[in-house]
Amino acid sequence: MRSIRTKAFILAAVLALTPAVGCKHDVKSSSSNSIQRVTNVDEVNIVDAAMTEEKAANETLFTLNRVIDAGIQTENNEHYIYLDINIKNPTDKEYELSTLNNFFLELTDGTQLSSAVRTQLYAVNNFSDKYSGSPFTVPASGEFKGIIGGFTVPDGTNQFTIGFFPTKEDENNKTNLFRVKVNPTDIISVPDDLKK
Repeated sequence: MRSIRTKAFILAAVLALTPAVGCKHDVKSSSSNSIQRVTNVDEVNIVDAAMTEEKAANETLFTLNRVIDAGIQTENNEHYIYLDINIKNPTDKEYELSTLNNFFLELTDGTQLSSAVRTQLYAVNNFSDKYSGSPFTVPASGEFKGIIGGFTVPDGTNQFTIGFFPTKEDENNKTNLFRVKVNPTDIISVPDDLKK
């Protein structure tokens, strides 16, 4: 049942976004520059973390466990990148987060990429229930654990930074930003426990 609802949501998102995105560069839309959505960039509390290191900001504890590369998936030799994350919520309110609103991938040249809907369609069809579509719920006094994403990156991309805005229930509150630098040794191919 969850899979059917997720597929329906993603299909609706694709139809809604189709006029707004280009055929080739849908991840580089004008909304992809996540930091520019903050009213005053100087007031952003940036929290740098290493891979697998848990850090806290805005009553949120975040860990990026691993980065998953699904390999070449497009005619332009682009790869689909997914994130294995933990988000702990010590508050008494559950909330939803979205890959598009809360996460971005920044290349070494400073280009920021938003989540691409086609990567979600691929994941729903090829990954187990460890994959969570977007939006996903972070429970009150609990923890979200799962695979989210993804992002479309050029072939050969093996260094980048993952950004996460812990907005909680206010999707516009981008005054805190987790950043995790990803190196080649942090990226793995799709593990067996994630394959359908």
